[in-house]
Amino acid sequence: MVELESVNPFAAPVDQPPKVLQSVPPRKVEVSGIATVAAYVDVKGECLGTVPLELPFPGLTSPLVEELTGSRFDAARADDVPKPSWVVLDIVMQGKVKESELLDQLLELPEPASPPEPNTPVAMTPPGNLRELPAIPQAELSVLASPRRIRVHAPGREEEVHLRALVHITETGHCDRYVPLELLDGLNPWLSAYLASWRVQPATIDGVAQASWVVYSARVRMKLSSLDSTNFRVARDRDYTPE
Repeated sequence: MVELESVNPFAAPVDQPPKVLQSVPPRKVEVSGIATVAAYVDVKGECLGTVPLELPFPGLTSPLVEELTGSRFDAARADDVPKPSWVVLDIVMQGKVKESELLDQLLELPEPASPPEPNTPVAMTPPGNLRELPAIPQAELSVLASPRRIRVHAPGREEEVHLRALVHITETGHCDRYVPLELLDGLNPWLSAYLASWRVQPATIDGVAQASWVVYSARVRMKLSSLDSTNFRVARDRDYTPE
């Protein structure tokens, strides 16, 4: 049996690791992202409840559940007969990071033998009353349920955000790319703008500056504007079955 060595391609030996010399948390950053939710729609076209599946910003769970529950849909159909069903929706949410304050941050060299892994979000499950309701599998439907309109509003608030990313530092002391490991998708524009402000003392080998990867983690206090839905679509290529 051939045994392969576990190697982290982002790790490289250096004499001195990089050090951030200057950084400016950005303000007034326009942000947008897709909230993916599963909605239960009865034969009358009423949404009886939703399960958030993927969220682009913190604090969206309650607004999505509260504002979609009770909304009107065109019910799913099988052979032109209305049927109860689950349907997955992608909802575009937009807003702004008004202010941001760095609480703490840490740069670490990657472990040579173990590549860093992205965090897996905890899946939400529907409450018991929704799990017990009858639903026709998507494969048996000729027409999926579709909302007549969607309006979701989340008021502005302050949030403490935890993030982690692989960050590449050039030999000239700038960040030119990154790989998110723990980051809500809608906050990518903020992190990109923040990393672009970095001025870094680069890693060195024998006194010579070297490009390198680091694992960056931070806690950031963000003041978010209100978030509003701007568009939506029925995710016809995605099914949902409550567990």
